[in-house]
Amino acid sequence: MSQQQFKFKERLRYRLDNFFSKGGTAVFLALLFLFFIAFVVMGSLRLLAYVLFPDENIEEMGFLLWHAFFQIIDSGSLAELDAQSNLAGKLVAIATIFMGLVLFSSMVAFITQQFEMRLSILRKGKSKVLEKNHTIILGFDIRCLEIIKELIEANASEKDAVVVVMADREKEEMDDYFHEHLPDSQTTRIICRTGLASSPQALRKIGVDKGRSVILTNPSPQVATNTVKMQGDYQILKAIMAISSVTGEEKMPPVIAKLFFERNRDLARGIAPGKVVVLDEDLILAKILVQTSRIPGLSLVYSQLVGFVGDEIYFSTIPEFICGKTFGELQFHFQKSVPIGLRRSDLIMLNPKPETVLEEGDDAIVIAEDDSTIHFFEQPVVEPTELSYSENKVLPKIEKYLIFGWNRKLPILVDEYSGYIHDGSVIDIIVPRKSDAMEKIFQQLSSKHPKVRMTLQQVNPSMSNFPGRLYPHRYDNVIIMAGENGTTEEIDSETISMLLKFRHFFREVRNKGEEVHTQLITEVMDSANAQIIQQSGVKDFLVSNQFVSKMMAQISEDPDVNLVYEDLFSEDGSETYLKPAWLYFDNLPAELSFADIMLAAQKRNEVCFGLKIKSEEYEPKFGINIIPKKDEVFNLEEGDMLIVLAEDEY
Repeated sequence: MSQQQFKFKERLRYRLDNFFSKGGTAVFLALLFLFFIAFVVMGSLRLLAYVLFPDENIEEMGFLLWHAFFQIIDSGSLAELDAQSNLAGKLVAIATIFMGLVLFSSMVAFITQQFEMRLSILRKGKSKVLEKNHTIILGFDIRCLEIIKELIEANASEKDAVVVVMADREKEEMDDYFHEHLPDSQTTRIICRTGLASSPQALRKIGVDKGRSVILTNPSPQVATNTVKMQGDYQILKAIMAISSVTGEEKMPPVIAKLFFERNRDLARGIAPGKVVVLDEDLILAKILVQTSRIPGLSLVYSQLVGFVGDEIYFSTIPEFICGKTFGELQFHFQKSVPIGLRRSDLIMLNPKPETVLEEGDDAIVIAEDDSTIHFFEQPVVEPTELSYSENKVLPKIEKYLIFGWNRKLPILVDEYSGYIHDGSVIDIIVPRKSDAMEKIFQQLSSKHPKVRMTLQQVNPSMSNFPGRLYPHRYDNVIIMAGENGTTEEIDSETISMLLKFRHFFREVRNKGEEVHTQLITEVMDSANAQIIQQSGVKDFLVSNQFVSKMMAQISEDPDVNLVYEDLFSEDGSETYLKPAWLYFDNLPAELSFADIMLAAQKRNEVCFGLKIKSEEYEPKFGINIIPKKDEVFNLEEGDMLIVLAEDEY
């Protein structure tokens, strides 16, 4: 059928459909056009009625058009304008008013519809974000909440900070969640939007090209199968590619993401070299678990250092008046901060030699309460006193570890332990049920670390004499690993149950008059259960998602912080230790300023940034004192500890 064969009515309807499909603007223009047509038609009828039925009450013919206009937009004008008109004029006026009511109602309905549609768009989180230098989080889960808590603390010194959260969730759902769990966001505004992290259009709407940094939360949970985790990694890779396509590689903001598999981490780094920071959660947690289990009290130090609650790590450019001095001298040009290293070009130098000369362009790696508290004094804030120092050393000892449970981090855990512990140390692994895969991995670990005495045993935790048959009080540490089967809540419930059994056994041993020095380390999947574990008596515990979330928040503020963490958690280079005060001073107890203590640590090529005072081992800080003022005086006793950066623990 040709175009000419279509009926005029069909062609008109087709053109009208195309016109109205253009949206609200087309409807508005159509209503204005109908108003104009109504004015022309009714004005013409009014003039015609006047010609056919002259009205002596109307003095000017042109005034009739004014009547028609007013009666279209105001139905109440009939009594005012046509009270004295003849019958013909009143009939035309009534028809005009009815037409005006129809058109005016249509206009009101249109405006109401557009307003409701705009509110619906806002509720659905589809509107554009007009912000700059904001932090963007792509994804929505418990980790997102932990990250925002840290960012709120980081932004406390800013007047108006913004965090934009975008996920494939309803905006109202996310808003309600944050309002419930974050009643006080201080100076930080939290803006939620709905959209896919891999959608370039959605990324443009939230201003990803103007953001300070982007944090990607992996949609796959820790307890998921490898297939599900691989799918989660693929979504992260796709999101990184989408960000790169929107911003371009050069203008791409720092992107921080967690991926489960090493090959995917390599792919992510290759998308935009130098712009993407990827974290291996299992490796990070295994390293922290090893260090905190070997050094009692270290987890309390890390809980204050990792994240923005407490004291944290910053980079600060060294001013010209400090250049030429040594790193040892630099430490006394701060009052309430402690430099622990230098950033020189792309090189991170933790715990450099005290005699290292500071160069122009160097940045100090500083532990401070907030970046606003970092201040370089032109003159030393205090002159430390050089004292008589001890030549004592900590002798290496055989260490014994009991690991209850098995998960994917255990091989990493054993590898990390082997890099620290002395030859002949013991690692006994207890599992509720052995499998062929466990046996195979255990044999590989035994062959890889022949100097470590390792065993793998199957023990039923439901037995009446559990855990007594394991003699856990004879070990230096008992580590309860989180399981991998079930939901996060189910896994944590099982972990807490095991913890209570060990704590009950230790209590019985103490009641018999025996001393128990064994430290319990518990791995927790959900940070919400941390308070339950604290109340059950464990001193050192590890909250998986909390530590990594805090790290992601800090790295989003400055990606180079990740290089510091990699160095801190590595067995190579300098790590954090808690060392007894008698290693440094001959005559204890003694009244010493913190500057005196720092100088004593320098003599051993170490950086002291805090103390653990035995007499203050109670909540909330359990005796941990990070970055005290240089002139603050402490009555140091033999049971007290120095918190230092050092190359070894001896």
